[in-house]
Amino acid sequence: MTPVAAPAPAGSGGPVAGEGRHGLPGVFVVLEGTDRSGRSTHVRRLEQHLRYRGRGVTRTSLATSVLVAEAIRSARGDRQMDPVETVLLYAADLAERIEQVILPSLQAGLVVLADRYVYTPMARAAARGVDPDWLDRLFGFAPPPDLTLVLDVDAATAVARQGRHGPDRYEAGMDLGLSTDALQSFRLFQDRLREWFERNSDRYGFRRIDARGAPDAVEALIEPAVDGLVARR
Repeated sequence: MTPVAAPAPAGSGGPVAGEGRHGLPGVFVVLEGTDRSGRSTHVRRLEQHLRYRGRGVTRTSLATSVLVAEAIRSARGDRQMDPVETVLLYAADLAERIEQVILPSLQAGLVVLADRYVYTPMARAAARGVDPDWLDRLFGFAPPPDLTLVLDVDAATAVARQGRHGPDRYEAGMDLGLSTDALQSFRLFQDRLREWFERNSDRYGFRRIDARGAPDAVEALIEPAVDGLVARR
């Protein structure tokens, strides 16, 4: 079973006119990409843009559920972290947010903006050697977004955007032994994640956004794609 894959074929009981790929009245938009690609910044900007245009918006982010957010933070900081255990926690986080936030908002006809969805946990787990087919089955419960924008930056740009404290161990993939230097490990691990997004672009219907530029320039690429989708609904 493949999560959030292709729309249902005609006559299959899939979405009807006025409904999204998920079969509900709202609009579901996901922003994805590697670390330091600008996802959180542009989800906030997009929310402001849509609200200014009179749209009701719900914003949700990875690892913010009530039940398991703290457990995820603990797992990320564990030097002996198990990638299967960690991705199971992400699946639990997502299941809670789908039930409590995403589906009710879509049913109410709102625009749901997600700062990452199933794809980041899948990419991170696959980069750590977890079986891709098992990951497909694990996240098979997730309703498909109407649009997934992947903010694409190369590893050098991501490194340049690091704050003064540098990457944390999890984002740098330090558990994989890629390098003893945190920045070099981050660069190598982000390359793996970027390759995953590129490899799975057609499969999951990703739309690439060149996110290397200044925030205003990237915003000018994102907003028309979302405005067009919302206008059609």
